[in-house]
Amino acid sequence: MHQLSDFFDTAQKNGKFRQTQFVNSDQPDSICFVGASRYVQIANENPAITCVVTTPELAKEIEQSKGLVVVDSAEETFYRLHNLLCEQQQMRPALNPGIAETAKIHPRAYVDEYVEIGEDVEIDVGAVVLSGTVLEDGVRIGPNAVIGAEGHFFKRFPSELFCVKHAGGVRLRRGVHVLAGAVVSKALHSNFTEIGEQSVVSVHAHIAHGCSIGSRTIIAGNSQIAGYTSVGNNVWIAPSVTVGNLREIGDDAKLEIGSVVIEDIDKGERVSGNFAVPHARNMFSHVRRKKG
Repeated sequence: MHQLSDFFDTAQKNGKFRQTQFVNSDQPDSICFVGASRYVQIANENPAITCVVTTPELAKEIEQSKGLVVVDSAEETFYRLHNLLCEQQQMRPALNPGIAETAKIHPRAYVDEYVEIGEDVEIDVGAVVLSGTVLEDGVRIGPNAVIGAEGHFFKRFPSELFCVKHAGGVRLRRGVHVLAGAVVSKALHSNFTEIGEQSVVSVHAHIAHGCSIGSRTIIAGNSQIAGYTSVGNNVWIAPSVTVGNLREIGDDAKLEIGSVVIEDIDKGERVSGNFAVPHARNMFSHVRRKKG
């Protein structure tokens, strides 16, 4: 457990925390950044948030039980603390490092030391399995796939374009298949990007940081699922689909080829198009255009 006073000489109120997190996190003993009034109530009412970094304008609104750092450059201060904890390996996902005897790892694959690999896992030639990865029993990793890559998270601060390091990991549940050239990025904070049992991530698809993919979902080739999106069970995501960040895709949904999804998709809904709309409406419009 860290204390604010370990890092800040000018903490307005000392407090204890284990990791950085988003304001709505359910991870206990977390510190977050609050940079706008709409997040104050979320931080105040979230028992998982024990410490807050915020601006002088918002400081008086933060609940008094929270540890508090007040600084003009609150966002930059928060992410510099985040990177420091990453660099010192004081913040990483919890797992039990080890590789099962029945796992089959190609001699030209790379597997980091801080990983947990279950029974009958297969890792093919050129695949890369990075720190913080959990591969449950029967997972298959295809040639040149990357599991646990750093995701894209940069902040424009006055002095620089700042690269925020990723502290989390990837958890692939039992029987997941990740095919050739696909990339699954690790979570930003010290939890996991997760893919549910028997799901498939196909050739050159990308699952971004912090996503949660359900069971028996198929994500076809060249598809992109942006950060912290939640995809349900038994979902079909066709080739070259793009799903925006922070979206929710319901169980049994179908996202047809080339769709660009910028809104949540309901359970069982079928969509297509750029931007994606219900598939039947899209096809009706297509036929009407063809007829002139």
